[in-house]
Amino acid sequence: MIWHPRPLRFLGFWRGIGRGLLLASLIVALLPAPAGMGRIAFGDKIAHLAAFAFLMLWYAQIYALPSERLRCALGLIGFGLGIELLQSLVPYRSADVWDLVADAAGVGLGLLLARTPLGGLLSRCEPRPAA
Repeated sequence: MIWHPRPLRFLGFWRGIGRGLLLASLIVALLPAPAGMGRIAFGDKIAHLAAFAFLMLWYAQIYALPSERLRCALGLIGFGLGIELLQSLVPYRSADVWDLVADAAGVGLGLLLARTPLGGLLSRCEPRPAA
């Protein structure tokens, strides 16, 4: 069953938060890697997958049409590619094609999650219109 949330009333607000999330993701990706990340098996890949799943889930709630979601998905994968290119320029980070694969898998997971009740979180956070 596909979940159909109410349309969002505060699109500008949700888009603004989404842009903030993208900026935060970029900053975190360009900072030195946390010291403990290497101790967790595939910790970096899990982090990429989770971050991009969350970003896709967020934007799938704002842009609900299939064509809009496809553009968001492609845009997020392009964002992941851009992060990897920037990381290749930073001396304490490195680009990794498997990070991009994890990003794309996260985007796919986010699209799947958007078809569940999680896809209506933002609409449930908005106040209901007065009767």
